[in-house]
Amino acid sequence: MPTVFASVSVTIVFFYLLTLAMAYFHWLPVGLHMLWGFFMAILVVLLQCLIFGFFIGSGKSIKRVVEENGLSGQWIQKTRDYKNRCYPMLMAAIVVSVVAAVTGGGVSTGALPVGVHQALVWSALGLNVYSLWISYRVIVENVNAIHRINEEVASRGVSRPQPAVPPVEKKEGVPGRTRPGPASKFYFLAAAVWVPYLYMKFSLGSRTFPFWPFLALSGLCLLAGWLGSRKTPA
Repeated sequence: MPTVFASVSVTIVFFYLLTLAMAYFHWLPVGLHMLWGFFMAILVVLLQCLIFGFFIGSGKSIKRVVEENGLSGQWIQKTRDYKNRCYPMLMAAIVVSVVAAVTGGGVSTGALPVGVHQALVWSALGLNVYSLWISYRVIVENVNAIHRINEEVASRGVSRPQPAVPPVEKKEGVPGRTRPGPASKFYFLAAAVWVPYLYMKFSLGSRTFPFWPFLALSGLCLLAGWLGSRKTPA
């Protein structure tokens, strides 16, 4: 887990720096730069949310094992300490990253000076790097704690009988109800790809934001859904 997290973090920071380079050297037009920055902000927020999910899931698993095996309550307290160390900087990084992306739309419409956007972008970079470094160190400690808990449970030699799993009976289909086929997922994606475009076009008021990438992606999703519906048996 720590190695995977470090690799993903380094990759996202690299793309963040690439975004800055493309902005300062004007490698992309304004519309594509806004699109790239929007998805870059989404990637950063998703990574930080994955850290949330890791500590929530790890904390529940540790609490369950501690209660089932009668281990010391200090392990549960450690999971709370891990969250308290990560969450403040993690939340700050998410908020500043989102604000930096939103102010980019304000700059494109002339509502905000470019210096405000630049200051927030660099602040978001610093907060994310610092937050990811703290999260990496805490994840390493958390994983080591899980290994020590497993060793402590194994050293006790407590073997618990596994409950028999009853066979799952197959239920007959209910008349009038049909499961959605795989084509419905592509139709949903075809509509969902327009959400970022509508946000940039109407919420931020961008007049130069291109629509053809969304049209192409939506068309591909519709085509995939149509092909999938043809292959799905009636």
